Amino acid sequence: MDMHLRDVEMLGDLFAEVVGDHLGLGMLAEAEAGDVTLTQISALRYVARHSPTYVGRLSAGLAISFPAATKAVDRLVAKKLLDRRGDPDDRRKEGLAVTEAGQALLDRVQKVRTRRLEGVLERMESAERRALTRALRGFLTSAFLTDNALVARTCERCGCDCFDACVVYQAHVALYGEAISP
Repeated sequence: MDMHLRDVEMLGDLFAEVVGDHLGLGMLAEAEAGDVTLTQISALRYVARHSPTYVGRLSAGLAISFPAATKAVDRLVAKKLLDRRGDPDDRRKEGLAVTEAGQALLDRVQKVRTRRLEGVLERMESAERRALTRALRGFLTSAFLTDNALVARTCERCGCDCFDACVVYQAHVALYGEAISP
C-alpha cells in the first residue's frame, strides 16, 4: 500500500473517531441530554429540518430500518421531545413534529457542538484552519463525484437550505447539470 494512502487512511480514521467522540458523545453529556442517544439526536434533527415528515421518510433519510426509525420515534415521543400528529388528508399517516423541549435540546446540543469545535479550531494556526477547510471541501467534492448516490443521501440527511457555496449543491450541479430542487 502506498505510504501516503496509508497515512490518509490512518488520519481519516483518527479524524472520524475524534469528531465522533468530541463532537458526539462528549457533547451529549455537556448539553445535558440525559439518556438521549446520538441516533435519537440525529432523528430529532432530521424531523426539525424536514417538517412535516413521517416515520418512513425518517427511515429513508437516516438510512436506518423502518423498525429502528419507529423505535427512535417511540422513545423520543415518550421523552416528550417529539409529537405525532395526524394527517388531516390521510388518517393512516402520522406526521412528526419536534416539541418545544425537543427544540430546546437541539439548541443546547448545537451550542455545545459549536463551542467544542471553536475550541479545537482556536488552537490551530489561521493557515491550518484554511487548509483544513480546503482539504475537507476537496475530499468531499471528490467523494461526491465518485459516488452519485452519496450526493442524494448526504443532501437528504443534511436538510439545510441549499446555497451556492454548499459542496453538496455544487457536486449535484456538476453531476446532474441542475440545481437541487427543494
